[in-house]
Amino acid sequence: MNKQNRDIDVFEIDLDETLLEAKKGFSLEDIIYLNDLKERKLVINEDINQYSVSDAIANILKFNKQDKGKPVEERQPILLTITSNGGSVTAGFELIDIIQNSKTPVYTINIGWQYSMGFLIGLAGHKRYCSPNATFLMHDGSTVVWDSGAKAQDQMEFNKRTEERIKKYIISRSKLTEEEYDSKLRVEWYLFADEAKEKGFTDFIIGEDVDMDEII
Repeated sequence: MNKQNRDIDVFEIDLDETLLEAKKGFSLEDIIYLNDLKERKLVINEDINQYSVSDAIANILKFNKQDKGKPVEERQPILLTITSNGGSVTAGFELIDIIQNSKTPVYTINIGWQYSMGFLIGLAGHKRYCSPNATFLMHDGSTVVWDSGAKAQDQMEFNKRTEERIKKYIISRSKLTEEEYDSKLRVEWYLFADEAKEKGFTDFIIGEDVDMDEII
């Protein structure tokens, strides 16, 4: 189902009648997607860009609208599974802002890998889960600077300001000290689940701290 067609009245569809849905032209993939939406399950399994985050952003906003006026503790959490090599910082922080400002809890889940911008999005969850062999990557990312000398300097200055914001964000969402962050910034820092939990990058390891039932 392309994203243009995903804005149909999915919340009004009886998702238990899958044969009826098939007759309406839905593929098996569409039906799985709609059933996941009914259970507030969202998935990002690609590089981070404006297109890949737009579906998660739209649905987090929809679920908050559905829950408007309901106490936070009575709201059904949104389960966001992220498997990504990273990508656009601006698109990633657009989703991070929505997650952090969502009154309906958003739980982020890593059952594969969360690298670079995928790692930063995973940090944003109100609760963070991962599988025992999930991996994480924190690094300084990559930047391309081009244009005239003066404009290139402007770009470099903006990149420095962006790096500083990322630093504050990571420290605020983990157990890292500023000194430890600075020591790891220029390296490819890969971590397994137990190491990520020790540093405060994730909260719960599935099968050790919580049962699978908590995220399905």
